[in-house]
Amino acid sequence: MTALEREDLQDLLVRIDERVKAIQEDIRDINESRRCAGNQVKIRSLERVVWGCMATVAVLGARVLFEVVQ
Repeated sequence: MTALEREDLQDLLVRIDERVKAIQEDIRDINESRRCAGNQVKIRSLERVVWGCMATVAVLGARVLFEVVQ
């Protein structure tokens, strides 16, 4: 893996992290505003997106570490 690829991966990780934080804020706002069945579906969907992004970040982080160790 070249330095440019590592930099691109790090930039991607930063963007994903920022997106996850924004989604978490959206979830927090929804939770604070009101509770109803429609919002519970939205929250569940947003939580799935957040967990998917976190899994992606973990995999990319592991890959970067693996490449660095090699």
